[in-house]
Amino acid sequence: MRAGLLSDQEVIRRLNKSFVSTSVIIDDVTRRAKSGDELACQLVTHYAYPLEMVFLTPAPRLVSKLNSFQDFPSVHPDVSAPPGKHRGLEEDERPNINAFLKHVADHFGE
Repeated sequence: MRAGLLSDQEVIRRLNKSFVSTSVIIDDVTRRAKSGDELACQLVTHYAYPLEMVFLTPAPRLVSKLNSFQDFPSVHPDVSAPPGKHRGLEEDERPNINAFLKHVADHFGE
């Protein structure tokens, strides 16, 4: 996701404008959840392999999420494809960018 979607200037602008973005490793979050960390518990509860973009309120309450294998129409050539899905041969990441921007607009407005 970082090689394609998260390196697009339009996506970066939208994230910087409207969100506090971070990256976490699920093993670290799982350890924190076991100690009762409320944010970590929300992240672990809603996690699905291999990678999630999770949108939470400050409470934290889940608003929406995107899964890299389920919600994006193409797979970037630099990553492996999920079982049963062929890796896209296109270098064009626009389908993923469009899917991300539509999701954000649908849930959070322009």
